[in-house]
Amino acid sequence: MTNLKKYNIFVTITSFTKLLIEVFIPLLLFQMGFSLKHILIFYLVQFSTIFLCNIPSAYLGKKITFKKLMIVSSIIFSITYLYINCLSQSIETLIIFAILNGLYLTTYWLGRHVYGISIIKEKKTTDNVSLYMIFGILGSLPASYIGALILERFGYFTLSIIILILSLISLIPLFKIQLKEKKTKLQLKKIIKSFPVKNYIFLFFEQLKFFTVTLFPLYIYINIKDELKYIAINNVIIGVSSIIYIFLLSKLMDKNKKSYLKPMLIILFITLLIKLNIHSSGLMLVIIFLEGISKSALDTIILRNTYSFQKNYNNISYILFIELVYSLFKILILIFYVIIDLDLKVILYIGTISLLINSFIGYQEGENGYKTNC
Repeated sequence: MTNLKKYNIFVTITSFTKLLIEVFIPLLLFQMGFSLKHILIFYLVQFSTIFLCNIPSAYLGKKITFKKLMIVSSIIFSITYLYINCLSQSIETLIIFAILNGLYLTTYWLGRHVYGISIIKEKKTTDNVSLYMIFGILGSLPASYIGALILERFGYFTLSIIILILSLISLIPLFKIQLKEKKTKLQLKKIIKSFPVKNYIFLFFEQLKFFTVTLFPLYIYINIKDELKYIAINNVIIGVSSIIYIFLLSKLMDKNKKSYLKPMLIILFITLLIKLNIHSSGLMLVIIFLEGISKSALDTIILRNTYSFQKNYNNISYILFIELVYSLFKILILIFYVIIDLDLKVILYIGTISLLINSFIGYQEGENGYKTNC
């Protein structure tokens, strides 16, 4: 079995494990009586933790190897979701939960991307990224629905134990990967100076989209249907509509040497705009099917572009840089949202409009890209 296949199995299992609970976090906090402002503070603390811990985690990964860092990640992941059972309607427990989740996400994404970017071959970037996305979606397809059933019938403690077991199982294929971890110096200053200004702007607006996607389940829960299983069905539909299209898009991208970034941004913008003005639970499912096509296609394009640009730098430095940029932009956005105290629908509109803005900005892919933003 090739390293890529082992890595894709790891992605499938971890995607399934993460989605058992992750999509329900805003809903969980809302059900416990936390306001939208508290939920935004939770994410602010989480991404502040990620920003502060990224560099120490990268050094730790370099010292003990990223393979061992993934063990640390799984342990923190398990502790984080066992801690859910200790949550109460207090800001103190909310902050502790956010810090634990931030520590888990820091170690997980650093390790996952270092492995991913090391395994994906230069000439097959688009094909391998599309497979990476498909295996992630395959893992997440049944996860949210199964998670909803477990939550409704057995509660958070049972789900936490299942998450603990699965997170440890996910490490088995990862540990069978023969990855040569070279001792390299971090090149953050070099990347910061040479990274295109256009890309900084694009990634900032991309984080606005992130919060729209993250908080939309809460909006649907409050305004359309307050059932966890309905939210889970939304995720299943998005996954089903994504898989075939991602595969076809990757072939089209390589054939025509175009990323199709702009049309996908515009299509997703229109889809989310319609989604924000629907009040029927049945019609919402139809729009969500269309959203799955454009959103997953866009995620594939952006990940492909991001990985392509990496080939100018060493793996760890570039992944660390990207994670720092992502978390810093999220922090700035969240500070604005918390201070202004915006309505949930306004936040969703801001993220939706950011897609249209990004369609005009574009993304510079570097020497290994398609040389076009089309």
